[in-house]
Amino acid sequence: MGQIDIDRMTLAPFARRSAWRSISYLVADLAIYAAFVYGAIAAEAVWLKLLFSLGAGTMISLAAIVGHDAGHQSFSNSKEMNRFFGTIAFLPALHPFALWEHHHNRVHHRFTTQLGVDNAFPPMTVEDYRRASWGRRTYYRFIRSLWGQPFFYLLEVWVPQMLLPFTQKDPPMTARVWFDLVLVYLYFVEFILLTTLVALTVAGDGNVGAAFANAFVFAFLVPFLIWNAFISFLSIVQHTGPDVRWIAPTGVPSTVEQSLAGTVHVVFPEWFDRLLHRIMQHQAHHLNVGIPLQELKAAQAAVAAKNNNGLVRVWTPAYHWQLTRMCQLYDLTHHRWVRFADAQASEPVRELAA
Repeated sequence: MGQIDIDRMTLAPFARRSAWRSISYLVADLAIYAAFVYGAIAAEAVWLKLLFSLGAGTMISLAAIVGHDAGHQSFSNSKEMNRFFGTIAFLPALHPFALWEHHHNRVHHRFTTQLGVDNAFPPMTVEDYRRASWGRRTYYRFIRSLWGQPFFYLLEVWVPQMLLPFTQKDPPMTARVWFDLVLVYLYFVEFILLTTLVALTVAGDGNVGAAFANAFVFAFLVPFLIWNAFISFLSIVQHTGPDVRWIAPTGVPSTVEQSLAGTVHVVFPEWFDRLLHRIMQHQAHHLNVGIPLQELKAAQAAVAAKNNNGLVRVWTPAYHWQLTRMCQLYDLTHHRWVRFADAQASEPVRELAA
């Protein structure tokens, strides 16, 4: 990608924060989430319970998108308000807010698409794959498959970095991190207790075991898996594609050019893009994280005009199958994606057509 006529400050006029609009989004998302959770518990037909669970998982995702603004200080002009509402927004997703801020802001946004640093569905290099054990290869191939992609975030990010952060070297377990982590643990226990009580009341038969199972599966487990599948989907479509470029770690934050070369603007129908709180307007977000969700579409249009619509892709099942089939490993030497079969073949790796 050549030099582009845009920088982070070009988008500063779009960083118009509105606390009341942000709070309205979050309150609406959490209220609908609570209604879906109740529906998942109270419904009798399994198909209807699963439908409500799907809705609850979607609302966890949307609340987290609003909390994502809070983590970037684009929710409001108040740091205290951003922390307060960001903490609340991420509780249904079981994310300690301080840890989200660290891994998303200080890692992903600072070192966008730098291999070995950025955690946004990073590809394995051809050389690493060839050196990997059979078990590591098998696991990686699963995670990159259509069936494995929904589990990427759960296994690679949430468990080690959000649920068990004390097993990691970074970030340090400060008092603030411990506070947010314990808060998430307590929230989970209280959520299970409360939803079990609701299930017990709805059933009215005094069967505590059945009420617990109802609450755990339909109010928590299925929605939580839906949320993890959603953020896994975001990670792969926004930073993977035939034209997406990853780089070796540089030791310094990614430049504007590097960030844009590794970030896709994924196009969905207007109604769906609006439903997703404009999270797919991702290039503008990477250029200026201070832009709130309600201003992202206009900001993205400004980026597209300066960037000649570079890395804009209309999402379809066919496109997703293409990136899954083509973008399996990354060749750092020639900066191109290759298939597993190419890496395993004895002949030189051949370049793929986009």
